[in-house]
Amino acid sequence: MDGGRSHVIRVTRGASLYVAAVTVCAVLGFVLGVPWPILLAAAISLPASVVTLPAFYMVYGLLALVPGANPSMSTGSGSVDSSGAVISSVSTGLPSTWFAITTAVLGALALGLGAVLNVVIVRMLTAHRQRRAAVAHH
Repeated sequence: MDGGRSHVIRVTRGASLYVAAVTVCAVLGFVLGVPWPILLAAAISLPASVVTLPAFYMVYGLLALVPGANPSMSTGSGSVDSSGAVISSVSTGLPSTWFAITTAVLGALALGLGAVLNVVIVRMLTAHRQRRAAVAHH
């Protein structure tokens, strides 16, 4: 509360659709492992993504330091029969399941929360301008 006024942010359809679009793009990018939806989500969630995306990658790097989370080397071997069908294959060096899921969720949350932050900032700026305009007219 500030001087008897409460700061309430109404959720509008446009704001909800904006946050949903950013979050869906981010989820698609992180789940599918392709960069363009992540970059699209980052672009449409500017300016907050300037903070949220680097923060995510800092957390990603820290999580990667956990032993067994994200090996730095990959190797693999396999064998095929005379028709080219794979008989067996072994690969090592893939990220652990918990690491892949955790980082995908955190990445989508970071960009989605960045979109929410953008909505809050725009609403606060709009309210401030309206108050200033009302004072100027009186």
